Amino acid sequence: MKEYIKVGKIVNTHGVKGCVKCMPLTDDEERFQELEYVYTEKDNARRKIIDVWYRKGMVYIQLENINDMNTAESFKNTFISILEDQLRELPEDSYYVFDLEGMEVYSAEGEYLGKIDVVHQTGANDVYEVVNKDKSFLIPAVKNVVKEVNLEEKKMVINVIEGLLE
Repeated sequence: MKEYIKVGKIVNTHGVKGCVKCMPLTDDEERFQELEYVYTEKDNARRKIIDVWYRKGMVYIQLENINDMNTAESFKNTFISILEDQLRELPEDSYYVFDLEGMEVYSAEGEYLGKIDVVHQTGANDVYEVVNKDKSFLIPAVKNVVKEVNLEEKKMVINVIEGLLE
């Protein structure tokens, strides 16, 4: 089965010719300019991108075979996705959010601390919200804290500095 990665959520229509307004789920909203096609969640169809433009943090897209406002309206509150092979290669020590969510977190001493539930993108650095039973804590994604990330094993090792888990 192919792995789809959500890159945008259709939040509204735009105009009468079937354009959709999308909230990007990517750090680089202009990434859509590079894509030839996306997959629509509503009907699991591969659709060619005819036109794309940006305004106020939103992405406006004209997709193949969505030619009127009523059809576009039926896609509202659904996602558009790409396949894994459409992903950009990331620089070293950079990770996709979907790769980190659900990852098990351990201390450098081997103690299980929990799983990454949410990745908060704060601007300066990401912050991982780690949940373990009834408690959660925040881990800053900085080199002196995050020691190792193993994508194959879905495992992260962190240096527990004073006050981090309180």
